[in-house]
Amino acid sequence: MSMRRASRCPTAPAPSGVRALAFVAAFALAACTSAPAVIELTPAPTHEPNTVNVSVLLDLSGPRSPSGQPQRNAMQIWLDQIQSGRVKLRVKFVDVAGSDAKLLLELRRAVVDDHADAIVVGVPVSLDDSFGQAAQVAGIPVLLTLPTAEPMASPGGRFTFALAPTPDAIARLVVSDIAARGLLAPMLLASDDSAAAVAERLAFQAELARRGLAGPAPIPLAQPDGAQRVLRAAAVARSVVLTGASAPYGDIIRGLPAALAAPVYLSYLTETADVTNLRDQAVIVTWPGSRALAPFPLAPAPGARAAFMTAFTDRHGPPSTLAGSAYDALALIDTAAQQAPAELDGPRLRLRLEATTFAGVVTQYSFTPSRHAGFAADDLVHLRWNATRGVPVRAA
Repeated sequence: MSMRRASRCPTAPAPSGVRALAFVAAFALAACTSAPAVIELTPAPTHEPNTVNVSVLLDLSGPRSPSGQPQRNAMQIWLDQIQSGRVKLRVKFVDVAGSDAKLLLELRRAVVDDHADAIVVGVPVSLDDSFGQAAQVAGIPVLLTLPTAEPMASPGGRFTFALAPTPDAIARLVVSDIAARGLLAPMLLASDDSAAAVAERLAFQAELARRGLAGPAPIPLAQPDGAQRVLRAAAVARSVVLTGASAPYGDIIRGLPAALAAPVYLSYLTETADVTNLRDQAVIVTWPGSRALAPFPLAPAPGARAAFMTAFTDRHGPPSTLAGSAYDALALIDTAAQQAPAELDGPRLRLRLEATTFAGVVTQYSFTPSRHAGFAADDLVHLRWNATRGVPVRAA
């Protein structure tokens, strides 16, 4: 791990009341304008020394998939295992219940009311809209555990760090595998209308176009006959691509013919529990994830990864890549904080994060001032379910 200290740091903090009013005004402006407000916020000294306040925004209820519960479970394991350094992380979990409006409200509340030094967001977001502007106004590190485009190409990128691979990187992996197997046509592409599914579909279609390949017209799952259209098309397809979280596709996959020869490509958002719920049909699906969490036939290397995998599996079953990324989010914040326990405000944490190379349980993250998407491309592979071992393994 390497870190460097910045030569310029914030000076005297503004009073908390002034800071709150400034953020409220800037937040309202961000929600109503297309350009982000350029406002530098300084931290209010309202919490205990050597303590980092972290707000974690997850979907713990509501209809949006994937559920944030596995991410919360992973973070709780980190809290149970790690709290032994000079700096303590005080973590608050917040349910945004599948609501983009509540996500923005809780982002504001984390900064103004809870005096957060860092925020972890484990729900789908777009940095090109009001969320990106609000992240810029907040002025503290915001770590995203779900796929998003390179943050530095967006309004909120200066303070935003992406722990998952970009949608473009995921699309390259999937298209490369389909092309290498000669399964490009006929192809079935289905998508629900969630923001995450649409982003994946657009990236997949863009990758096909970049290679000069003609892709199929996507089947909208939200249409009344969407599921039936998918089932009919799957009967003749050579490959099936289902974008977005895997849970909504469970009944469709279980309804596919047992003799279906076409592989089913699921999303990076796939939770391990969703795969096990497919029962016998689990053998036909693959999904992108981290090879670090699919170590068989080799045992995981000793250390944090083995401890995380053992603890999570004992409590909840094999972890997904999303769960591992949530675990790494706290580890990254902690690593940045431990370097200088007397300098724990958000702007200084951001400077240390963007000078970080960190070996997490999912991948080796590497950030720079110009690159805030830290997932190592070589660690992104296709996974499949090994029913004999009861774990995900790397697909051949």
